[in-house]
Amino acid sequence: MQDSESLRTRLAEIVGWQTATRDDGKVALELHETRAMDSVCALNEAAFFDELFQYIREIGAWPLLEQLDPDDRHGPLYPFIQFVLVTIMRCVGGVQSQLATHDVLLTDEALMSLVGFNAMQVQQGSTQRGLDRRTEPVEIRGPFSYETVADNIVRIGPEQLQKLLNGAIRCLAGQGMLPKKLDLILDATDDEATPSYRTDDGRPVPHVSRDKRPEVRANRHAKKVSVTVWGWKVWVVWEATTKLPLAIAIDGINVADNELALSVLEQAMANVSGCCKVRSVALDRGFLDGKLLWALEQRGLIVYIPGKSTLTITKEAREIARRAVEAAAQGRALAGTICRERQQTVTRGAGNNARKETLTTAVVGIRDLPCDWWAEFGSDSSGPNSKSFEPKLLNATVVLRWDGAPADAEKEVVLLTNDPSEDPFAVFDAYDDRSLIENSCNREAKEHWFLEHHPKRSEAGVRVHAFFVMLCMALVAGFRLHKAKTDEAERRGQQTGITRYRRALERRNRDRVVVFQGEHFGVFRHWEVMLLLGGNVREREQMGETAQSVLARYRASLPEPAS
Repeated sequence: MQDSESLRTRLAEIVGWQTATRDDGKVALELHETRAMDSVCALNEAAFFDELFQYIREIGAWPLLEQLDPDDRHGPLYPFIQFVLVTIMRCVGGVQSQLATHDVLLTDEALMSLVGFNAMQVQQGSTQRGLDRRTEPVEIRGPFSYETVADNIVRIGPEQLQKLLNGAIRCLAGQGMLPKKLDLILDATDDEATPSYRTDDGRPVPHVSRDKRPEVRANRHAKKVSVTVWGWKVWVVWEATTKLPLAIAIDGINVADNELALSVLEQAMANVSGCCKVRSVALDRGFLDGKLLWALEQRGLIVYIPGKSTLTITKEAREIARRAVEAAAQGRALAGTICRERQQTVTRGAGNNARKETLTTAVVGIRDLPCDWWAEFGSDSSGPNSKSFEPKLLNATVVLRWDGAPADAEKEVVLLTNDPSEDPFAVFDAYDDRSLIENSCNREAKEHWFLEHHPKRSEAGVRVHAFFVMLCMALVAGFRLHKAKTDEAERRGQQTGITRYRRALERRNRDRVVVFQGEHFGVFRHWEVMLLLGGNVREREQMGETAQSVLARYRASLPEPAS
């Protein structure tokens, strides 16, 4: 079961740019021994969300949250914004389940004060509803139940959710945090559910058959078996530099990837219009559709996409690449091809087990390969058979070795593009960034933002949670960049809006700080830091607290003196 400490760890990772791991004992000992630290900042759950909500107000996105009330509630007891803020706290705080939402968020007086409840309401509840059915008293009841939050938040309609996310992205883009020219990544990821979920129109839950490996950790190469997967699919347009999701769409898991690709890309382009220009988009094989690629090119986009092994153009590119390599071995250059090789040194392992490896990537660039399906009609008509038809000329990059992987002629990746660049590594690097969405967006959303832990077992629950997770990922990414920028301005002595706001926070009694030491951080009370640094805190000393008691609390012990 999650508790407040897990929430503090989550927020500390966000503050620490997710580059440090928590080790209170190690940091406490080093703090006591060296009397020094890399950095320190306030870390109280309420202080963090206070500052995050202030940031949302500063960028002009707060009215979007206030406009989410579905206006069909009869005799509402609570302002709808309270359910919205609790949901944001749950997503940002990485609270896994609705039950944990009660224990971690709804019973915390400081957090609920940000939502608008006083201590009495948190302690005894806002209403007497349900008390006659309770058999055992509880110490802290919470202002309302997590079921109330779930029942209300799923009432937000799809149009309101789109307006919320798109409006927030426009607010973030207006802050100038995005590059002027954007290289986007588009992917679709499953948002799995079960057959028992309730759909909007009463139809069965969408499902599809997939070949998947059994979840056996001891055997990553287990044979794939055919399984039925239930749920929905989320299309995400992502910007890798800022890690901002710029637009999303949701439909059944049985819908083909290319169905919503164009519409979600156009939405992303509209969201950044006037602030940035979209230059390119990297796609996976699931989007390999001639009509789609032609439409993207007509909108002025450079496209990077791998070809399927069954395509004629893929087979031709592999054959040409092999001939180019043979010619290069003889000191010749095959016309229309460029062979390149790049080496990169990486470190494997850590500490005494660390070792360096040199990885080799070899590619062959091929110019002007004819393609008869990259066209307005795709491959679904007799267009290629007409006398006036002229095939589209594409460039290709054949990856012979990828980061030192063994060469395999049957698995050589062929990257197709309309990029006029003659450097094959320009194409390779552009597509290689596509893998970032798998780890930094899709996997991050599922493992740390709990994308598939829906507030209700329904299509509405899936939809609202997906939009709020992506919204919070965007807001936190913007908040990090904004925080780094304002922190740097403060170090130069400049006054910023957030500076005045932080002063207001400091006037309140914020109890916790996070201390960074190299690759680790620790979360302590402010007086614990003072004691560890060798200071005297008389009030705590009278209560028996010393540097040694603090070290013992975090299971850190001083080394034995040399004999």
